[in-house]
Order: sequence, then C-alpha cells, then structure tokens
Amino acid sequence: MTPEQKLQALFAAETPPARDYAFQARIAQRIALRRAWMTVAALVPWGVAAIAILWALSPVVGPLTEDIAALIPAAAMLAGVAVSAMAALALARRFSAA
Repeated sequence: MTPEQKLQALFAAETPPARDYAFQARIAQRIALRRAWMTVAALVPWGVAAIAILWALSPVVGPLTEDIAALIPAAAMLAGVAVSAMAALALARRFSAA
C-alpha cells in the first residue's frame, strides 16, 4: 500500500463533523451585534465633532436664517422643477426601451 493510498484510506474512514446550525446562527448574531456596537462607537467622535462645530457656528447661522427665509418659495419651485424633470427622464427612458 502506497503512502497516498494509506492517507486516502485514513480520510475515507473519518466522517466529517456535523454542522450545528443553531450554534452558527448564535455566533453570527453575536458577531453582527459586536459590529453594530463598534460602528456606533466609531461614530461617537464624529457626532461630538459635529455638535461642537454647529455650536461654534450658531452665532453666524442665526442672522442668516432671516435672510434665507425669503428664498424658501424659490427653493420649493426649483425642487418641483427638478422632480418633474427627473420624472420626465425616467418615463422617457422607460418607454423608449420598449
């Protein structure tokens, strides 16, 4: 018997271990939960920095809101035109492909 045949006979005699799907699901859930917490922990410094920047800019932004209030109707009309244009392009693409 050659060494390769002995090795094949050894591997053929052993059955592979059974998979425990409940264990795998629990481990996957724990990994996902850990990744979620790590993501939240990584976002905390960015949130603190954003709050600090907004707090520093509040004296500047306050007076600007009164000036920007006059532009709200124009912005609403511009948004309506943009939505209409996007809808027209989507419809044109849909019906030209048919």
